[in-house]
Amino acid sequence: MHIAHLLRDESLGLRPLWCEDTMLGREISGVTATDLADPAPSVRPGELVLSGLLWWTPDDGPAKAERFVSALRTAGAAALLAGEKTHGGVPDDLVHACRRYAVPVAAVPAHVMFRTITDSVQLRQRGGPGGRPALPEPVRERLNRLLAEGAD
Repeated sequence: MHIAHLLRDESLGLRPLWCEDTMLGREISGVTATDLADPAPSVRPGELVLSGLLWWTPDDGPAKAERFVSALRTAGAAALLAGEKTHGGVPDDLVHACRRYAVPVAAVPAHVMFRTITDSVQLRQRGGPGGRPALPEPVRERLNRLLAEGAD
């Protein structure tokens, strides 16, 4: 599954805040949810990171957002999905840090549970409800590449 697939899933209601077109083809290897100020120990390369932003406060200024996003970049995170529920939106400081460190970021509406996103990614990675890929791996990889390039 690529970032583009996730953002196109209208049932999730994700709102991209920053992402270059070339990043939309990034493969998502898994999902982790964290609200640690230093997420690096919890994140593996290629993972989608979900955060409710409990680690951030308006008084923190940009420094805390910079440290968080820098840690995501160092860990090799594919993208950040930031929940809007805690602060009523995604702080500009976080979006600016994501741009600086080239970490795609999207807002998760308050009514969307992180579990829904996790289930969506895992289901797509498994190929459907049966848990077995519907197509052989090389075919799925080729189709994923074509979709990331904008094919119908």
